[in-house]
Amino acid sequence: MISRKRTGSAAETILTAAAGAIGMIDRNECTLDDYLDRHAPAEFRRTVEHLLLCFYRYRGFFAGELNRLVSRPPENKVRNLLFAVFTQVRFQSAIAPESAVSVAVDAAKKYRADKFVNAVLRRFIAERKPISTAACDILPPAVYSRWKKRYSQQELQTLAELFISEPPFSFRMEKGTSEVDFPCRLLSENALFKFYSAEPADVLNSRALVEGKIYIQDPATGYAPSLPDYSSVKNALDLCAAPGGKSLMISENLPNDGKLTAFDRSKSRQVLTRRNFEKRGLPHKVLSGNLEELSGSFDLVLADVPCSNTGVFRHRPDALWRFSEKDLISVVKLQRDILEHAARLTAPGGQLVYSTCSLEPEENSLMAEDFLFRHPEFSLLTGQTLLPSASADGASAFIFRRS
Repeated sequence: MISRKRTGSAAETILTAAAGAIGMIDRNECTLDDYLDRHAPAEFRRTVEHLLLCFYRYRGFFAGELNRLVSRPPENKVRNLLFAVFTQVRFQSAIAPESAVSVAVDAAKKYRADKFVNAVLRRFIAERKPISTAACDILPPAVYSRWKKRYSQQELQTLAELFISEPPFSFRMEKGTSEVDFPCRLLSENALFKFYSAEPADVLNSRALVEGKIYIQDPATGYAPSLPDYSSVKNALDLCAAPGGKSLMISENLPNDGKLTAFDRSKSRQVLTRRNFEKRGLPHKVLSGNLEELSGSFDLVLADVPCSNTGVFRHRPDALWRFSEKDLISVVKLQRDILEHAARLTAPGGQLVYSTCSLEPEENSLMAEDFLFRHPEFSLLTGQTLLPSASADGASAFIFRRS
């Protein structure tokens, strides 16, 4: 039997970890994914992850509740603690609301805010206001103000409802794999790839995952690698490869004599790419370093560039709360630089695929237009931005051919 002391210690660890994560993400010290990978307490990672995902999906509601319950904003550490307990009370059943309050009050003593926290939480629980799911209440203000200029009210509402929903747990089977050792259902498919959905535990504990016969991916990732004509590709380059998901998709479709180079500026993340290749017995090159130093001429170049992540908000809800016009300008500059190198490395007659997981025109259609203006030696074959749906994240991809 687990002692009450140990249970309280676990609850405090979870609460303080979540509150600390909110602070780090707000200060742009990390993303939600970064926090979970590098800083979350290993024993309680899944619980902290669930709490943070719920918080960022409903941050607008929790921020409104805090404004309603206090006469003036508390210091950030106290605010983040309250946000974490708000989320526990509304979305986690493993701890009783009264116990969550008790743990929070003890944690607030270090800030000399225990009485304040106790009063706010007691009112929050007693009054239990309903959560509005209107787009203007759910979507972060910076994102809502942009999207309402571009989408209809119905589209906005659909995006808001997707934002607060959990995505299906999806994976892709390697070509040649026809079945797996657990129940699953076909989720989505395009011309080249099929994606399936199953219970997360079944997938994570499966023999197929260990043996490299499946890869955990959202169906949206299959859009960009499905665009090229692979029949004449002898030498392919994935410019922003880590952790290797799209590289694997390219590899599966290369002719038997086709070669692939997986490049990424992050040496540490390329460890995952190399591991994915080794698990499947693939001989492809895995390189890291400065993009300026990369040379060669490739029949196919994929530039799946860093972006604002506004299309993958169900998996990364913090992305919409981190979005800003200033950061957008910065990431667009980086994307343009990477695309310039991609053009330099594309052979005459070769194909260049530019892709993001963003919905913003500056990163997608306007970037494609700007690229064609600056590079008349390229022509656009096809491309579009796909909005998120019940079965997939959003994605954008454009394929060019060099004359």
